[in-house]
Amino acid sequence: SDTLGLSTLVNTLHDRTALEEATHTSLLGPFFRENAPRMEPGAQIARNVSKENEIVLWGRVTDARGRPLAGARVTVWQTGADGRYDMQVDPNAVDIRGVFETDDEGRYVFRSVRPLGYYIPLDGPVGEMIREQRRHGMRPAHIHFLISAPGHRELVTALYVEGDEHLEDDVVFGASGDLVARLRTDDPSSPIPGLPSIHFDFSLAREGEVDRLGGRVGADPSRLAPPAP
Repeated sequence: SDTLGLSTLVNTLHDRTALEEATHTSLLGPFFRENAPRMEPGAQIARNVSKENEIVLWGRVTDARGRPLAGARVTVWQTGADGRYDMQVDPNAVDIRGVFETDDEGRYVFRSVRPLGYYIPLDGPVGEMIREQRRHGMRPAHIHFLISAPGHRELVTALYVEGDEHLEDDVVFGASGDLVARLRTDDPSSPIPGLPSIHFDFSLAREGEVDRLGGRVGADPSRLAPPAP
């Protein structure tokens, strides 16, 4: 589904059902997990960090009119400095992921490590298809976000790091220009000075009738409904 572009098509159709223009969705992906640890603002989500790869992510969560959403839930997850997710290293590990809450001004901030692009698994029929199409199988560096606030539609999205060579040919067609973020080394407005930082503001659309039906865009259908008899 991802490598054929179907998942991105579903996301695009989902965005068109929104009551108002807001931050666009991106792929949930197979590495999301429920019950990530809750963390305080500014906390580091990775266990293994070096001075060379530590970064800061910060910004605001607002409604579509730019009004801050206090108490919004911001869930994040990404690869480590070696380009792997925690469950790829150890199925029982919980690392490089966390849950934050915005303050009264809708602000979020946390520390992480520079994400790396990676190859999707190329074994089995998907790998055979990718090779036959003479595609490389690479995903650009990105950081996943899942953001929610009462009365607003849940946002499943990701930020893609500016300058990655695979932004234009992402094997799962997930990278879009409006979700590309710049990693700056000299932003004087960063809330944690001295570290490279990514500043990005998210906006959430109002909840509509389609959102009240339940279900998360991109989620495993088996989690949303009981199996058919």
